[in-house]
Amino acid sequence: MPIFSLKLKESINQPSCTMEDIKELKEKLASYQKENSELVRRVLELEKTESRLKKSARSMEEKSATLSAIVKSSDDAIVSKTLEGIITSWNSSAERIFGYHESEMIGQPILKIIPEDRQDEEIEILSKLRQGIRVEHFETKRLTKNGKLLDVSLTISPIRDTSGVIIGLSKIARDITEKKLEEQRKHNFVAMVSHELKTPLTAITAYIQILLQISKKDSNPFYATTLTRAETQAKKMITMIQDFLSLARLEEGKIQINKQKFELHPLIIDLAGDAQFLTKKHVIDLISCDNIWIYGDPEKLGHVIINLLNNAIKYSPEGGTITIHCDKEGDRIKISIQDEGVGINLADQKRLFERFYRVNSDKIKTVSGFGIGLYLASEILRFHDSKIEVKSQEGMGSTFWFSLNIHQ
Repeated sequence: MPIFSLKLKESINQPSCTMEDIKELKEKLASYQKENSELVRRVLELEKTESRLKKSARSMEEKSATLSAIVKSSDDAIVSKTLEGIITSWNSSAERIFGYHESEMIGQPILKIIPEDRQDEEIEILSKLRQGIRVEHFETKRLTKNGKLLDVSLTISPIRDTSGVIIGLSKIARDITEKKLEEQRKHNFVAMVSHELKTPLTAITAYIQILLQISKKDSNPFYATTLTRAETQAKKMITMIQDFLSLARLEEGKIQINKQKFELHPLIIDLAGDAQFLTKKHVIDLISCDNIWIYGDPEKLGHVIINLLNNAIKYSPEGGTITIHCDKEGDRIKISIQDEGVGINLADQKRLFERFYRVNSDKIKTVSGFGIGLYLASEILRFHDSKIEVKSQEGMGSTFWFSLNIHQ
């Protein structure tokens, strides 16, 4: 029996103890019992919390060990650094790729492996990451210990503490030097073959055009129809070859952008006429492109527009209307090409403008192409401070658009 209970009984048995004293003592006893019950409850909660914390600690240790094993065994360089660009970790693959031992890099600025002409990149990257923006697959060059330049692909993510505050950065660097060399060899081969094919195809097209003129004097429509189709296919091949040559020049940094002031409407009229010549299933409609002057390269921008028109024809095999819109938006003109074709799903929309990417769909498996037209178009527009955007839904057609500055 608790001491307080004994004292309570003793107090009750004393002759001098009044009923008020007894009541007060009982209330105190009830209060102490309640406090004791609360203490027991809290102790049980603390034991449960301790058990959860131990499990959580074991889980964190296991995750930490797993992450450490991944970092150590990764073929990619994995580096962490402060927001000021000071290196705090350097894995074994970073040692292998860049030639510096961990002891040589911990505490050193990341600028140690960045070429002088690319150090502005680090400022831009740090600025984005401080805002919590992840940088993915950023291709650039980095320096090894012996001064060799490597092509690398960087993925950089912010590191946050438990309260969500960014306290550092994690960088994964993949050596893509061999990949770049392979791409260069491929581009050189494509450029050589394309150049060699272009000359005879141009001659073939010229001969076809001569024969086409002669055939118009003949009463047999078969000759004219056949030669017209042959001319169309030859022009398609020349366009593809031209795309490959443009791609090669672009990759070598030799693409020429010759900007000048020109009127948009006549250019689009000519391109729409060329596109209409290729199809009898489609109607190409032009809306509101009059009296618009822009400053750009008409030949390169024409390449963008004709590519979008050709795609609108190819990817709406059942025919329909293809509409070219020109809409003023402040000091810019928005040019859009809308079709009634098969449409594009969201997953493919995200990758449409990648080099050599083609949509994988049974509806368009017979459509020819190499997946470079939209890539080239997006690069040309980049030189004009613009970009292609797309809105599409499967079975509901697609709309591609871009905007250009209006020349005042």
